[in-house]
Amino acid sequence: MNTKKKLLLSTLAALMLGLTGCQSSITVNPDNKQSVVVPKSPNKIVVMNYGALDTLDALGKGSIVIGTPLSVLPSYLEQYKSTRITDTGNMKEPNIDAIKQAKPQLIIIDGRQASRTEQLSKIAPVINLSVDAKNYLESTKNHINVLANITGTEEKARNLIQSLDVKVTNAQAVAKASHKKAIVAIHNDGKMILINGSSSAALIHDVLKVKRAVPLAPKPTNGKPKPTFIDNSYISRVKPDIIYVVDRSKAIGQSAMKNSYFNPALLAKSKTEVIYLTPDLWYLSGGGAESLDRQIDEVINALK
Repeated sequence: MNTKKKLLLSTLAALMLGLTGCQSSITVNPDNKQSVVVPKSPNKIVVMNYGALDTLDALGKGSIVIGTPLSVLPSYLEQYKSTRITDTGNMKEPNIDAIKQAKPQLIIIDGRQASRTEQLSKIAPVINLSVDAKNYLESTKNHINVLANITGTEEKARNLIQSLDVKVTNAQAVAKASHKKAIVAIHNDGKMILINGSSSAALIHDVLKVKRAVPLAPKPTNGKPKPTFIDNSYISRVKPDIIYVVDRSKAIGQSAMKNSYFNPALLAKSKTEVIYLTPDLWYLSGGGAESLDRQIDEVINALK
């Protein structure tokens, strides 16, 4: 083989490798915030975001997950408590060494791990799939599509999104027909606080259209807003039909809210019903295909 022919074959081989390399990656831009080049059809992913984990599960791609935080794994994802899954630390403090040893091709995080993005990016590409509370439903659907594009499951994603759209529309009809007005509160260490502007409240009030018992207050121009504590006095004054409770303490393995927190006679007089949302679903997860489906059921069942 002469030199010119060798050179031509080498050039063709390089071009083929280049094309293969191009086809093995994809650029994603979750919520139009930052474009990231990630592997196409990876088979080793670390997922620090439970909403993303349940979406991968719904897309039929749970087998590519090799690591996730196991200490507070939501009960609906218990199938991932497996010897094949690496425990990657808690949600606020990823175990960097464990993630390195797992050798993932992609790492998926949410806002809890955002401060570790640079550190994690030295291991593998990182995408942040934090749900956008201002655009909860669109953000969730965008994340489903992002994960589908990465894993080549676009048709399944279309079916999932279509089902969610139908479910949301039906839920909105129930909420519209109901006279009930609600507040959303979080329990933490024996205290109950109104979370009217949270992602949970955004889902309940803005997406599902459950009527607000109190209006959403404007954000202060300086500093953080003062917390509004929910107690017997608050209930007697506001008289919400429903209190949706997210029990943070129970979600992270601490003491749950006591049944005696509210005076039963007062609740009866105010015609207020306390709905205890599934703690680990609402505090630790959300913004995923399966979690959103479950959350809609919990909210709407209280209106029927």
